[in-house]
Amino acid sequence: MVKSVCTLVLVVCVAALSRAQVSRTVRDGVYTQAQAAQGAAIYGKQCASCHGASLEGAQAPPLIGEASMGRWDGQPLSELASKIRHTMPADAEGTLTPAQAAGLVAHLLKAGGFPAGPAALADDDAALSQIGWPTGVAAA
Repeated sequence: MVKSVCTLVLVVCVAALSRAQVSRTVRDGVYTQAQAAQGAAIYGKQCASCHGASLEGAQAPPLIGEASMGRWDGQPLSELASKIRHTMPADAEGTLTPAQAAGLVAHLLKAGGFPAGPAALADDDAALSQIGWPTGVAAA
């Protein structure tokens, strides 16, 4: 009996913890319009020469559309921010600040049709890992 109760408590705790890990999604307005505008300016200077002026792709892959966004299905937003921060721009990898990477993510979310909200997207991995990139990333 005690073993069954302990097992049940453990299962409930694990289930609650897994739900708590991702408390919001990109569909919940996780960036501001101002942050997306700042990200667009950074994009124009740092990214457009490779990814295209409208994120359509040029020398590098497109950053808009189901194929591009689908790559992040089910992952926390911290994965996208980390990739941007550590591997971009291609000619100066790792030179973007966390705030610049968050701005770029905000720009990508806006371009992807995800809504803005009242608070800016955080620029630290711990906070970004709490925001999910849900399966089926098509904008609402």
